Order: sequence, then structure tokens, then C-alpha cells
Amino acid sequence: MSTLAFFTPAEEVIQREADLDKDEITPPFEQIWSATLLKICWGWIRHNGYKRVCLQFPDHYLPHSNEISDSLKALFKPEGATTDIKFFVLADTSYGSCCVDEIAAGHVEADSLIHFGNACRSRVSRLPVLYMYPHYPFDIQNFIDRLTTIAESVNSKVLYIYLDIGYHHLLDKRVDEADEDSLCYKLKEKLLCKDLFVEAYPPAEDAIEQKLTSDPICLFIGTENARFSNLSLTTKASQWFIYDPLKISLYEKNPLTAQYMRRRYYYIEKCKDAQTLGLIVATLTAEGYLKIVSHLQEMAKARGIKTQIISVGRINPAKLANFLEIDCFVLIGCPFNNVYNSKDYYKPIVSVFEAEMALNPAWHMKYPDTYVTDFKKLLPEGEKFLAFIPADSQEQDVSLVSGRVRANNAGGIEEEGAAADALSEQQQALVGKGKMEVMTTNTGLTFEDRTWKGLDPALGCTEPAKLEKGLSGIPTNYTHE
Repeated sequence: MSTLAFFTPAEEVIQREADLDKDEITPPFEQIWSATLLKICWGWIRHNGYKRVCLQFPDHYLPHSNEISDSLKALFKPEGATTDIKFFVLADTSYGSCCVDEIAAGHVEADSLIHFGNACRSRVSRLPVLYMYPHYPFDIQNFIDRLTTIAESVNSKVLYIYLDIGYHHLLDKRVDEADEDSLCYKLKEKLLCKDLFVEAYPPAEDAIEQKLTSDPICLFIGTENARFSNLSLTTKASQWFIYDPLKISLYEKNPLTAQYMRRRYYYIEKCKDAQTLGLIVATLTAEGYLKIVSHLQEMAKARGIKTQIISVGRINPAKLANFLEIDCFVLIGCPFNNVYNSKDYYKPIVSVFEAEMALNPAWHMKYPDTYVTDFKKLLPEGEKFLAFIPADSQEQDVSLVSGRVRANNAGGIEEEGAAADALSEQQQALVGKGKMEVMTTNTGLTFEDRTWKGLDPALGCTEPAKLEKGLSGIPTNYTHE
């Protein structure tokens, strides 16, 4: 007898497929783990004396997680009686695979973590982290042959080459620029560029930031993914090229297209028009995220805009559609996870930098040279910091979306706060006097403009239906079945 289940079967949890990042490829085992990487991990653990080590894998690495952890355990097994080293396997965080999951590592009291795959390398303060990147194959000769198509563009100019995750091992081949087998030597021999720099991206925390010359030409070795978008938006260059080793193709890419810029500036105007901002906290490990939340709240309050702090894990349109009263969302996340261009969301989602441009008068009528994806640069110790003066927010301006004058409602928020204080005093007085007075509150005013209409009863428009005997029993076993 077939029955209708009103719950999700337990087997579906095992059979469910994870939503993998479309920008990431699933490399074979030999590209993400080798004897060299095993030796690096072993030396790092032994040298620092770690006892509880977390191994964090992205979702598309999980099929190889057991084999990697077993190889580490086998290496320490002869010393197991004396060292007692334990390994714990972690998957993606609630926000993405690039961030270190310090929260989950804290639950198992880990003293270190080895992170595999894509990484934003945001500063981690709670525990030491070792990053393990895959080693993708790379045909240097084919790459050099492809560069001949842009030889005229780079002639007598400075060329910066950025290596994506998976191609950092090419740095080992360019240590000695005088070596004929090195990457730098072959490129300088083929291209008549003024100067050449090869760097890994994302860089290490202790790496010295390279100051780019004016209008260089930049080339990214990797696929067109979120890391390229982040790098190209934050780096000023006269031209951008992408060399995709998987497709063996070299092409020019302009990240700041007119359509992209129009959409982002439209979202900035919508942020200015908002009456309520939703601050989405999409990180719990990035340094300074609490400071930037306070900074955004301060600027919004000066303009009379209400704010709500939201933490819903990895965002999607269905989750954010539940917050109907919010006019615009501000995503506070790591540099690789803070710009959303999807049109599926019902309300605009802006980055911290775009919210800064909307709420801070110091950014008005100022066109930035480059985009800012790392919100730490907007804090007082950051290089893109512009002081916020609350008095400047009192000036009224005109919305470029609606054409209406934006009125600063900061006084309204202060009046609401004063009314709340007065109401609190009134409540205390009622308790003390006990005069059976009626307390008034404006809690429902927020929802007074909302309307909802259910099913149309159509009273008097239809004939009454004939009464019939209905079902009896329980939903899984009716009496007539």
C-alpha cells in the first residue's frame, strides 16, 4: 500500500548532492596531494609541535579527504604512542570555501589548521594556518607562444603576471632570472617589455605589497573566476589579459565595463534612497568586521536610515526575500565573497565600499581610482580611509533614481529614541502607581503600510456544494484505503 509521506526521507540526506562552486574545477588526486606536500605538512606539524590538527577541504575536494588524512596518520603512526596527534576533517564554512573555519576548529579544540584549495587568506587571529594549493600542469612553451599575439601591446611597457591558485608552483621556476629554464628569462627573451614581474595571487599575509607603476599591463594565468574579478577590480592597469591553461587561450578582458559600472552606481543610489539597511554578516573570522559594522551603523544613523544586522549563512534569494522591510542589503564578507551581480535577488546587494560611497559624504563627487573589496582598507588604519563627518550628512540631495529630494530623517530617529525613553519612564510609573492606565505604543506603525489579501471567498456568487462524507482515520492510513 502506497502512502504519502509528510516529511523528508532520511536517505535523502545521504543522496543529496552539494552545490559546488561553478568557478572551481575538481582536480584529480595527484594534483592536490603528493609526497612533496605531505613532507611540507609533516615538517610544519613536527616543527611547531601541534597535537590537534584540522584539515579543511572545499566540497569538491571531499572525495579525497580520507586518503589525505590517512596518509598523514600513517606518517605519524610510528610516533603515535609519544606524540598522540589527532586529525579532524572539516568542509566548507557557512559562507564559502575560501575562509578558514575557526569556529568549527574551536569546537574540537584544534591548535592548528591546514587549508586546502581556494583561499582568500584573510588574516586569522585564533590559530595558525598552513595553506595547501593544488599543482595544475602548465605548458610554459605554449604560454610563451601565445604571448606573441600581444607582443606589440607590451612592447616597452611594464608587464605584471599574476598566478592563480594552482599555478603558484611556477614561482619556483623563476627564482634565478639568469637561468635559461626560468619563466622570467624566457619571457624577457620573447617579449621586449620594459620590465617584468611575476607574483602569486592571493599573496601571503607577510608578502610585501608591490607598488604598481602607472598604467602597466597585467596578465592573469588562470580561469575567469572570482579571484580574477577581485584582482582586476582592485588593480589599476591599462589592459588586462587572461591566459587560461585549460582552454589554452589568451584574450583581453575589461573588468570595468560600462554596463557593470552603471549597475553598481545604480545600486549605490538605491542604497542612498533606502530607509532600512540590512547588514549581512557573511564572515566571523575576517579581522575588523565588528568595527566596520559599527562604522556603517554610525553613518546610517547620521542619515536617518535604520539598520538591521543579519546572519543567515550562505545567502540566496529565498533567504533574503523574507526581509520585506529592508530596502537594500550590505554584504560584509571576505574580499572574495562580497560582490554579488546576480539579478535573482529582490533587493539590491551592495558591498561595504559601495555603502561607504553612498553614506559617507567624503566620497560624494569623488571617483575612485580602483575598487575596494577588502573592507579593512576603509577603516582608520586603511589606505582608502576617508573620515566621516556627521554634520556633512545633514545636506539634502536629489535621488538620481526617483528624482525626489532626499530628506535627512536623523531627527526622526532621535525623536523615536526619545519617545522610547519616555515610554520606558511611563511604564515604570504605571508599575509604581497602579492606576490602570492604558499604555500606548507605536510598535505596529512599521507594518501599517503593509497589505495582504487572501483567497477570495466569493460569497453569494457560487451555489452551495452538496455535503459529502469526507476522509476519516490518520493521513498515513485512511479507513477507505
